[in-house]
Amino acid sequence: MKKYACKYVVLRFAPYSETGEFANVGVLLYSKSYNSFVFKLDTADIGARVSKFFHIDDKQVFKFAMASYQKELAFVQEQVAHHHMTAEEAFDFLVKPRATLLRFSEVRTVITDSIDGTLNSVFARMVSHSSASQVKNRLKLGGILRSQLDSLCLEYPFRRYKFSKSVFEVTYDFTQLSEQGEPLKLIQPIEINDKLTPKEIFEVVGNNEVRLNRMANLDLLPKKVLLPFSLNENRTKEADEAWSIVKEELSLIGELVDIRNKSAIEEFAKH
Repeated sequence: MKKYACKYVVLRFAPYSETGEFANVGVLLYSKSYNSFVFKLDTADIGARVSKFFHIDDKQVFKFAMASYQKELAFVQEQVAHHHMTAEEAFDFLVKPRATLLRFSEVRTVITDSIDGTLNSVFARMVSHSSASQVKNRLKLGGILRSQLDSLCLEYPFRRYKFSKSVFEVTYDFTQLSEQGEPLKLIQPIEINDKLTPKEIFEVVGNNEVRLNRMANLDLLPKKVLLPFSLNENRTKEADEAWSIVKEELSLIGELVDIRNKSAIEEFAKH
């Protein structure tokens, strides 16, 4: 069967541009050879998962953004079908940078013999698995950490706190405040797991680095920062190389510790 090139982007929901965080929520793909433009958006339990991930109280924010963009995609797809514009023109128009809650990955190329099959494959890998895995890992690490900290019965417990300065604001779940309400320590789990590819490791860690470095530049970052992570020893060689690179970068921001190292976390929390 004849193969041909397709180009695609991953659609990302990024409600806080200042933090660089995002969640993959869809895929746009086109074939110039067949003048075909297709897309697929995450509509399963729409709003609940992403809103929980970003601590957004009103999931209608996500639902409205997705519904509006879905209408635009459907309209443009119809224009291509009726030959009012080419698939390439439609794709280039849709992925232009815009001041919305939705962003795009870099344009990627794939060789395939099935447009729909490739769309479903990329969606399953980049959206369904990636998003669910990221949320699941965040909740898992957060639960482990919360259980450990609660068991210490600290005089000043770690709690959710919003850091803000000028137009920048970001919320963390594990911040220790002084009696006067000043942030003393911050614990931020690094949400990676053994199933992530090197590219995904760079993306996940990069999100944390952008946010934490911006806080440091704005003099918002507490002097003491702990970065718990969870990785097994059986990761691939490529993933291990990626982790070695980001680990060195993260060590410039805070202290890295395995989430299973209870004594190290207790030491940080108490002293």
